[in-house]
Amino acid sequence: MLTEGPVWRLMLSFSLPLMLSSIFQQLYGAVNIVFLGRFASAEALAGAGNGSTLIYALNSMFLGLSTGGMIVLGRFFGAKDDERSAKTVGNVILLQAAAVALTMGLIFVFGKALIRLINVPGAGGGSVGADTEAWNYMRICAFGLIFNAGYNIVSSVLRAIGNSAAPMVFVVVSCCVNVLLDYVFVGVLRRGASGAATATVIAQAASFLLSMLYLFWRKLPFSVKLSDLRPSRNTMVSIFKLGLPISLQSILNILSFTVIAAIINGMGLFYSAANGVVNNLMNFYFVIPIAIGQALSAFSAQNIGAGKPDRAKQGLRICIIASLAIAVPCTVLASFWPTPIASLLASDPDVITASAQFLIPYSWDCIFVGCVFCINGFLNSCGLTAFVAAHETAAAFLVRIPVTWLMSRVAGATLFHVGIGTPAATLASLIICFVYYKVRLSRGRLSSVMSAMSGSGA
Repeated sequence: MLTEGPVWRLMLSFSLPLMLSSIFQQLYGAVNIVFLGRFASAEALAGAGNGSTLIYALNSMFLGLSTGGMIVLGRFFGAKDDERSAKTVGNVILLQAAAVALTMGLIFVFGKALIRLINVPGAGGGSVGADTEAWNYMRICAFGLIFNAGYNIVSSVLRAIGNSAAPMVFVVVSCCVNVLLDYVFVGVLRRGASGAATATVIAQAASFLLSMLYLFWRKLPFSVKLSDLRPSRNTMVSIFKLGLPISLQSILNILSFTVIAAIINGMGLFYSAANGVVNNLMNFYFVIPIAIGQALSAFSAQNIGAGKPDRAKQGLRICIIASLAIAVPCTVLASFWPTPIASLLASDPDVITASAQFLIPYSWDCIFVGCVFCINGFLNSCGLTAFVAAHETAAAFLVRIPVTWLMSRVAGATLFHVGIGTPAATLASLIICFVYYKVRLSRGRLSSVMSAMSGSGA
């Protein structure tokens, strides 16, 4: 339970395993990039980068429903309502199963069209094009969505009830499997993007199997029966009410980055490869504020459900301070030493140069995003998911895309210019959140919103 004990200690003990889990999850992509960068062509590197972006974009359409379900579960668990906790888990399973089936269908029906839509470079000089490598990567990784969904359900439930350590173990084991198989499929067998995708799917299957074995060994605090797998109108309404705005936010946010990827792909092959390198590098940092935001969301949901809104607000303050303490040195390192950092994931001199240019402005986002993710996690637990979706969407389409496009049109534009759009958008989000608080949530109104959510239970 996250409703008793020192707030800072609970947040630290809960968020650290989340961070480590997220770091090892990012190693999936980073290890793929490392092996492809060392043992495959630039086409394979660009193909895997673009393919993973599209897979993530399609899968993100439904992640909000799972997140909404975990917020509802956290409140019921904090209120010690076992019956509705079990119903929430059962309905999340149903939603995830439907989401996986739909996502796989979208990949196999529209995958090639999406690759063309974002201008993934084609074949040149008789070699296999990055577009072909991207499709090979996507069609194999589509099957991994089944295992990934199963793992995410188990891990999300465990985190919602305050257990973030077990999911960390699942991910560490899976990542080790992925490293070994990447060496075999990419390094030894030289199968390019297809080999990286195969390694990833097998590793995802390992994490799912391990998570299921854990549930057989350590039971949940409440019992989930077959009857809980039937759709419940009230539970579904609660999940959709919170989850749909989060899903919409994810879709539009990923769409904005897909548009940016298309802009970068139009600049050339090396820029396209550099985009994949920098995204993987920055994802290593982003796991920190994401983990802190997730921990805060679970912490706040339980405390709101238990009728302790002041503890939730205290958690927000602690998380923002912690995020900034990590963000500032990361920004300094990436701003002053971008080339050595880019060299960690790439070996081609042209790709390294382009990656270093992109990394400098992208790193400025570390400071802003640390604050925004904490605020988003807190507001989501308060039921204000619609506002979170609104400010993220406004920042993406009114700032990130326009600034990126305008900077790409500057004479002699490099990825340094293109990268300015991302921190500009996050700063805009932060300003919107500040104005919203002053206008709508100050003078005790935030406490009223939290008390209302505690009383409704969903």
